[in-house]
Amino acid sequence: MSHVIVQRGGLQTTLQGAPRIGYRHLGVPVSGPADALSMALANRLVGNVSFETALETTLTGADVMFSDAGEFAVTGADTDVVLNGRPVRQHEMLMAASGDVLEIGASRIGCRNYLAVNGGFEANSFLGSTSTYLPAKLGGHHGRVLHNGDEIAIKTRARNIEQNRTPPNLIPAMTPGTALQATPATGFEMLTKVTQQRLFAEPFQIGQRASRMGVELSGAPLDLPNLPTLPSSAVFPGALQCPPSGAPFLLLADAQTTGGYLYALQVARVDLHQLGQLRPNANLRFLRRTPRQAIEARRAQLEALSDWLTLG
Repeated sequence: MSHVIVQRGGLQTTLQGAPRIGYRHLGVPVSGPADALSMALANRLVGNVSFETALETTLTGADVMFSDAGEFAVTGADTDVVLNGRPVRQHEMLMAASGDVLEIGASRIGCRNYLAVNGGFEANSFLGSTSTYLPAKLGGHHGRVLHNGDEIAIKTRARNIEQNRTPPNLIPAMTPGTALQATPATGFEMLTKVTQQRLFAEPFQIGQRASRMGVELSGAPLDLPNLPTLPSSAVFPGALQCPPSGAPFLLLADAQTTGGYLYALQVARVDLHQLGQLRPNANLRFLRRTPRQAIEARRAQLEALSDWLTLG
């Protein structure tokens, strides 16, 4: 069976597939790719369905060697991608020969890259998903990050894959700063008017406390009201929680299912893929939207993508 051999695992390289939908009431997070759009685009280039299992790198990239010839594609953060010492482009279906080494470099802008191969990677499945959930060691490659020397099998390849590239207008922009469309959540009205205005008027910075579970936002602490302990309630990827410290915490793909901190904002679904590209020290702003505006933005996004891929 064809496989890739991990030569450099990097900071945090995992296998990710479809999110785990329908199990939040059991306390099981959604998980899946931190940047679902970039992974879907990589899979599209090699003839896979959007959530076929792919390799997700974080900040420092990773290097792999191909055991056999086959098609692959890399998408995501701005970085150098090198095949056998020769620079190659992202967002393009490429061919690797047996013994070829692919190097995905450290990201310059953005945080994560995705490597998809024709057929997809073999991985452990849990509740219908191969996505790695590190805190509970579920899915992926034995529920853990990839280490040097790991061999990851590739599923049976499809045939007659056409050479193609992602249409330029569909390539997600990687910028030093990020603006996220967001709607007020259940705890927004508990905040003072000044704090409500600050959430949308002032930039934040991504702090060093960052993982697939969430990122802490640094800067001047928010002035939070003296509230009694709140009962735990449902939270989702894209939720902005406000702990008593005043440093907001933005939840990502591996976020817990419930939380007791004040739930101030919810990032609109149209921008959830951008959460996976947030990196420490980068700037972030929230753009206020009504629920209807958020729905319309998502509808427009799906319409723009519909001729190229399916992303539910």
